[in-house]
Amino acid sequence: MREKRLFPGYLFLVTEQLELLQKELEKIESVTKLLGVGKDIVPLSEEEVCFIRQLTGDSDTVKMSEGIIEHDKVKVLCGPLVGLESTICKIDRHKRKAWINTEMFGRQQLIEVGLEVIKKI
Repeated sequence: MREKRLFPGYLFLVTEQLELLQKELEKIESVTKLLGVGKDIVPLSEEEVCFIRQLTGDSDTVKMSEGIIEHDKVKVLCGPLVGLESTICKIDRHKRKAWINTEMFGRQQLIEVGLEVIKKI
């Protein structure tokens, strides 16, 4: 097993005081770019938050999913990819990886996650 960043280069912050956070972030010289429109930070949409929570659950990692391939279609039996089969665009059975395609941050993202295919029918 190996852990990798789900969204490399991104830092997610949770706050109730968005304006104060924005002022404090502007003081940091090493911050290169904030997601937003103009100088305003744009928070994640509710769909994006739900998607990240579905993948990570109560932790900050994505657990391994398990599934089968039946007639060339992936069926996820357990794990965070349950219900997301339609977003899977590529599988590497030997490396136990799947790539899902979803819209995040206003653009399409290809995300690598763990998927153990336990049987092919």
